[in-house]
Amino acid sequence: MGFIKNLKSLFIEEESTKEGTEQPAPASSNPGGPASAPVRPTSTAPDTDTDPGKVDQRFLDTLFQALEANNLEGFDYLEFRQALRSLGKMDMDEATRFKSAYVMAQTMNVTPRELTRTAQVYLDILEKEKKKFSDALANQERTQIQSRKHRITELESSIVAHQKQIEELMASISAQREEMTTLTAELAEVHQKIQRTEKQFMSSHDFLTREIESDIQKMDQYLK
Repeated sequence: MGFIKNLKSLFIEEESTKEGTEQPAPASSNPGGPASAPVRPTSTAPDTDTDPGKVDQRFLDTLFQALEANNLEGFDYLEFRQALRSLGKMDMDEATRFKSAYVMAQTMNVTPRELTRTAQVYLDILEKEKKKFSDALANQERTQIQSRKHRITELESSIVAHQKQIEELMASISAQREEMTTLTAELAEVHQKIQRTEKQFMSSHDFLTREIESDIQKMDQYLK
């Protein structure tokens, strides 16, 4: 993995300390554990924890590995960038740095066109990695997002069906309560009617019974 560290150094500026001039390490959230040196991309990439598009070290490592695996032979764009990085420590403007780095490239019989071509090769490699990542991301969306969306749709349908059943049950309960109220009123009315009928019958019965008993008494009295 030694080369990938060198490849990283072409794009990532690591804060390091020299012996005898060590700077205090930033406060660690893991007291007693090793403090890791912060890593900064040399470009003006977003570097805030609140930024969802923050450069991620894991993905950088993956892309660096792809570049390393496809590193071209000879002096190409990566070697040219290494020369630029070395010259960056000197007090010179950007144009002078590029021209000075190209002088070094000329000693290797490399033309500006060749540098541009090899830089494009690495851009193509990164584009292929982007395609692979997009395909993997699409698969994740199908397996994780779409399945959840499908389940949400199923649950929504189930909720609607259950809600309809609840409404039907509530309507049935309401109708049954109305029927029960009507029957309760009818029950009281029928009970009163039965009681009235019973009293009328008993009164009629008692009337006839008394009349017959009276006639029996009179027959016993007058017919001797």
